[in-house]
Amino acid sequence: MRADTIRPVGETPSLPGDPRLRPIAEVLEANGAIAELYDAKWRIAYLTTEMCRMNGVSPGDAEQVYGLSPVMRDLEFPQIWGGPDEGSLHRFAERVVPMMVADVPPGDEHFDEVFGPYGEVAPELPAQSPTPLFATLPMRFPERQQSLNTWTGDVEILYQRVFDDAGSLLCVLVIYRMALPATLAARLARGERAMLERIGELAEPARRPAAILFADLEASGVLSRRLSSRAYFGLIRSLTDLIDDSVTANAGITGKHAGDGGSALFVVEGGDESAAAASAIRAARVIRAGAGDLIDAGELAPRVNVGLHWGATLMVGQVSGGGRLEVTALGDEMNEAARIEAVASDGAILASKAIVERLDAKEAAELEIDGDAIPYKSLSELGAEGKALRDAGAISVAEL
Repeated sequence: MRADTIRPVGETPSLPGDPRLRPIAEVLEANGAIAELYDAKWRIAYLTTEMCRMNGVSPGDAEQVYGLSPVMRDLEFPQIWGGPDEGSLHRFAERVVPMMVADVPPGDEHFDEVFGPYGEVAPELPAQSPTPLFATLPMRFPERQQSLNTWTGDVEILYQRVFDDAGSLLCVLVIYRMALPATLAARLARGERAMLERIGELAEPARRPAAILFADLEASGVLSRRLSSRAYFGLIRSLTDLIDDSVTANAGITGKHAGDGGSALFVVEGGDESAAAASAIRAARVIRAGAGDLIDAGELAPRVNVGLHWGATLMVGQVSGGGRLEVTALGDEMNEAARIEAVASDGAILASKAIVERLDAKEAAELEIDGDAIPYKSLSELGAEGKALRDAGAISVAEL
């Protein structure tokens, strides 16, 4: 049942066969809810795509649990759908199971199907009057190695019992959310959605070709000494925004920000290397153009140097935990890209031959780059020293 990838965009779990439940499932899916839909006998009728993703399974594989109660699903597939710690399971038994017993009591023809081996003890739990809406206390999911998208930490679960026009139970909605205060969730949601979605697609590490960008503020030491601490902080914050906005607008993924610089990846999508290379170049030009407007500093107008390179065999994947979510890339080309940037000066963009020659004729024309006439020099010819000379001295680059 384990799946490392999700169905292609547009594919979702099968909707319920019951025409009364189908519209409810469609609303849950359309709103991106992390949710389950049970029928009147507490059997799974639908799992949303986001619910599948949060459990690291494909929609098709998730359908194997349709018709099972939550109790039986967790028993039959504990490696996927189980996972809460002992305290959480105890709260589930105290809060939810009595509601299930109220709807599917002993003697009901579906009782054994719903409770399985727990059929003898379920009725012995303290009875509770069924209520239309109730929630469990936060359930804690320990970290699992199944997927970086899977649940970890505290999760709040809301149960909504839905009745038909005759007053009979129609279904039970189960909606999950991270146990975070609304104000904190709002802060986390400030991230650029397109960027976060691109990061989400890179959950599992793999070899991925990408254009690489490194940017750094020139003469940062001089600026930090001559500006007030508050003004210099504002400069760095504005530079960070400039880099992030430029990368995001060009379908890239921001990397780590180290003091007065930043990095980014432009991962190849659909095999189109030219598009990735062109996006990196466009982002670099926006960063260079915007550098002078970061602060009003007269002769101290800041300049940003940019290095561009191509990574053909980068290992790219998502790193999360400890309050952060980011993508990292490993490979010799990452070090080489940093060395290219280190040699750039006076607000220059230095691009390696490897990235320039990824451009097709159309992209090159739009960028006004003549790939056949552009002059290259090695980093050693440009005065590379130390690590730059050692690691990348022979790399050919051109100023764009």
